[in-house]
Amino acid sequence: SFLPVMALDAQEGERVLDMCAAPGGKTTHLAMAMRNSGVLFANDVNEDRLRAVVGNLHRMGVTNSVVTCLDGRKIPTFLSNFDRVLLDAPCSGTGIIAKDAEVKRKTAEDFARLGQDQRELILAAIDAVRPGGTVVYSTCAVTVEENEAVVAYALSKRSVKIVDTGLPFGTPGFTAFRGAQFDKSLALTRRFYPHTHNLDGFYVARLLRLK
Repeated sequence: SFLPVMALDAQEGERVLDMCAAPGGKTTHLAMAMRNSGVLFANDVNEDRLRAVVGNLHRMGVTNSVVTCLDGRKIPTFLSNFDRVLLDAPCSGTGIIAKDAEVKRKTAEDFARLGQDQRELILAAIDAVRPGGTVVYSTCAVTVEENEAVVAYALSKRSVKIVDTGLPFGTPGFTAFRGAQFDKSLALTRRFYPHTHNLDGFYVARLLRLK
């Protein structure tokens, strides 16, 4: 799950947003990459889960952070002009089904709802970053509907392009799936599979806002 943080490549002194931060593992890793400088916003819509974020920030000695409890879809209304935004989106968890049996209880309606939420969140993440800034979208799901389809939707709605994740391994994202055709640049996104990479199932895409 640190792969998205590696792809974001946050630098010292930057203004960075972790959009769905709880429980805080990625947030503290971001703070380390930033060497506790700049400003790191850790946001989550769930106030109860934010307690874990605050606890992890204190435990790791992070002092460059601001913790917020906002609906990620509305963040650009309150916060914007970030250099980088990490959106590790709420998802079905199909990539971690081996250790979370509850995933098997998901219905078609659950997947449809998650896909809609993910589309709204990725547009909000793009709107929150400055022109020339970077957005990393990730999930712990392996379904195309939650991954390539969401990124393709963002390409159609915002002035962004997909760039290389910088990750040294992984399987290229799909450019076509069950009759659906995606932009060829989706091959720059990365998929990770338990049986191939000895990791949880994961998906990582890196986008550059053009204007």
